[in-house]
Amino acid sequence: MSLDRHILSFLRALVSSRERKVATAGVVIGILYLLNWSQRKTSAKISLGHRSKKSNKGTVDLEFFKRIIELIKIVVPSWRSLEMFNLVLLSALLIARTLLSISISSVNGRIVKAIVTRDFNLFMKRIIQLAMFAIPASMVNSGLDYLNHKLAIQFRAKMAYYLNQKYLTGLIYYQMSNLDNRIANPDQRFTQDIDKWASCLSNLYSNITKPCLDIFLFSRKLSDLVGAEGPIFIIGWYFLSGIIIKFITPPFGLLTAQEQQNEGLYRACQSDLVNHSEEIAFYRGNDWEKRRINNTLDKIVKHINDILTKRFFMGTFDSMLVKYGATMTSYGVLGLPVFGPNREKYFARIGNDPSSITRDYIRNSSLLINLAKAIGRLVVSYKDLQSLAGYTTLIHEAKVVLEDLANGKYQRTMMEGAVYDQKSRGTYIIADYIKFENVPVVSPNGDLLIERLSFTIKPGMHTFIQGPNGCGKSSLFRILGELWPLFSGTVYKPPMEQLFYIPQRPYLPHGSLREQIIYPHSREQMEKLGYNDEYLENLMRIVRLEDIIEKRGGFEQVEDWNDTLSGGQKQKVAMCRLLYHKPKFAILDECTSAVSMDVEGSIYQHYKDNGITLITVSHRESLLKYHNHILKFDGEGGWNFYTILPDS
Repeated sequence: MSLDRHILSFLRALVSSRERKVATAGVVIGILYLLNWSQRKTSAKISLGHRSKKSNKGTVDLEFFKRIIELIKIVVPSWRSLEMFNLVLLSALLIARTLLSISISSVNGRIVKAIVTRDFNLFMKRIIQLAMFAIPASMVNSGLDYLNHKLAIQFRAKMAYYLNQKYLTGLIYYQMSNLDNRIANPDQRFTQDIDKWASCLSNLYSNITKPCLDIFLFSRKLSDLVGAEGPIFIIGWYFLSGIIIKFITPPFGLLTAQEQQNEGLYRACQSDLVNHSEEIAFYRGNDWEKRRINNTLDKIVKHINDILTKRFFMGTFDSMLVKYGATMTSYGVLGLPVFGPNREKYFARIGNDPSSITRDYIRNSSLLINLAKAIGRLVVSYKDLQSLAGYTTLIHEAKVVLEDLANGKYQRTMMEGAVYDQKSRGTYIIADYIKFENVPVVSPNGDLLIERLSFTIKPGMHTFIQGPNGCGKSSLFRILGELWPLFSGTVYKPPMEQLFYIPQRPYLPHGSLREQIIYPHSREQMEKLGYNDEYLENLMRIVRLEDIIEKRGGFEQVEDWNDTLSGGQKQKVAMCRLLYHKPKFAILDECTSAVSMDVEGSIYQHYKDNGITLITVSHRESLLKYHNHILKFDGEGGWNFYTILPDS
C-alpha cells in the first residue's frame, strides 16, 4: 500500500470515528480562544497607546539594536577583554554540548537495539559508553551555568562602574534628582535595573547562540539519516509558528519597563516613610501613607497580574504551536525512513531488521527532539529579547541623561509664565570673597523668589541671614554652591574647598568615628595634611564631645552614627568637621538648633578666632552678637543688606 493510500485511509477513519467530534470541538475552542486573545491584545495596545507615542520602551526595532550595541561596547570594551574571553569560552562549551548530545543520541539508539536483540554483553558495553559521556557532559553543563552567571556579574560590574563614574562626577548626582526630572528614581535605575539588564543580556546570548548551533549541527546530522526533507519540515513548521507568535505577542518589553517604574515608585514611597517618619508621626499621617503605599502596591499587583494573564494566553499558544504542533510534525519526520519515498533503500540497507528500525527510531527521535527544542527556544526567545529591550531602554536613558547633565543640559518642567528658560546662564568667577551681582534667585523650574540680589561678603564680614521660610535663604546657598542654575548675573566666589556647609541635620555616613570628622577626606589624606588622631581629639574637646571617643571605643569604632548619637551630638560632630577643614567661609544653616547656647557661643567664637568668616541662618537672636552684617529677606521678593557692627 502506497503512502498516499495510508494517509487517505487514516483520514477516512478519523472522519468516521468518534474522535471527529473531539477534533471539531477543539478547533472551535481554538478559534474562540484566538478571538479572545486578539481582543485582549488590541485593548492592551489601546491602553498603552498614549505611552507608546512618547516612548518606544520594550520595542524590538532598529533603535533598540542601536542602543544595545552602544551598551555592549561598554560591557565588552575590546576583543582582548576578559568578557570577550569568557564569551569565546562559552561559545566553545556550547559547541561541545551540541556535539556531545549528538554522540549520546547514537549511544541511546545502540542501547535500545541491544535490549531488543537481548544481547546482555553488548548492552553492558553500551551502558559503559554512555557512562563515559556523563563526565564531560556534566562538566560542560556546569561550565555553561558558571559562565552565564560569570558574564552576568561582569556585565553588571562594567555597566555599574561606567554609570557610577558619570553619576558621581561633579554635581551630576545632585542634578539628576533635583534639576532633571526624566528619571524619578535613580537608585532603582543604578541597582536593580542594571542587574536585570546584565542577566537578560548574558542569558540571551546563550539562548540564541546555543539554538543556532543546535539547529545547524542537528539538521546536518538528520539530513544524512532521514534526508534533507526532514529538517526542512521541522524548520518550516517553526518558521510558521514564529510568524504567528510574533503577530500575537503583546509588548512585553514595554510592560516590563512599566513594571520597573512602578517598583521604583513603590520603593520611593517606602523610602519617604523612613526619611520623613518624624514629620509623618507628628501629623499622624500613617493612614494617608498607608493608603498611598497600598495604592502604589495595588498598581504593581494589577500590572503584574495583567502581565501574568498575557503570559498565560501567550504560553497557551506557545504550547500549541511549539510543543504539540511540532510533535505531530516530528512523528511525520520519524516515519520518513519507513513510509517515505526512499523506504525500499532503507529496508534493503538494514535487511528488514526490526531492532535496527528501533535503533534508528530512538537515535533519530533523540536528534529530532534536540532540534525541536533548539528551534523552539529560538522562537520563544523573542519574548526574552523584548524584556532585554525594556531594560536596555531604561539603562540607555540613564546614560543619555548623565551625558546631558555633564554637558550642562537638563530637562525639567518649567512653571507656566517662567521668566527664565533652561538655556539662560549667568557667570561664576573665582575670587577670594563672595559677591552676588544682579543675581535672580530662581528655582530650577523657573519659580522666581528674588528678582535681583546684589551684596558682597569679604573675609571678616560675618553675616547673619534672616527671613521667613520659603523666602530664598537656602536657595541662595544652592546658587552659591552651583547646585541650582545661575540664570543670569554674576557670582564671585572662592573655590569650593574654601567653602563649607553645615545643615541642620548633618550627614553621618556609616563608617568609623574618624571618618565622620574628616569627611570627605580619607585617612591617607588626613595624614598627608599632617594631622593625627590626637589632633582630632583636640577638635572634639573644643566642641565638648571628647567623652564619646572612649565611650564608643575610639576613632576606629564603626557604627550607624545616625542612630547612636543624639541630635546635639550629631551637630557637634558636624561643627568639629568644620574645624578640621578650616575653610575661609562657613555656611551654618540652623546647625546649632540642638546645642546649648553656652557651647554654641564657645564654638562660634572659636571659629572667628581661627579666621573663618561666618554666614549663618538661624532663628536664635543670641547669635547676632557674633556677626557684623545682616542680610534680611521680607518673604515677598524684597531684601536688605546692612552693617550692624564694624568688621572684625
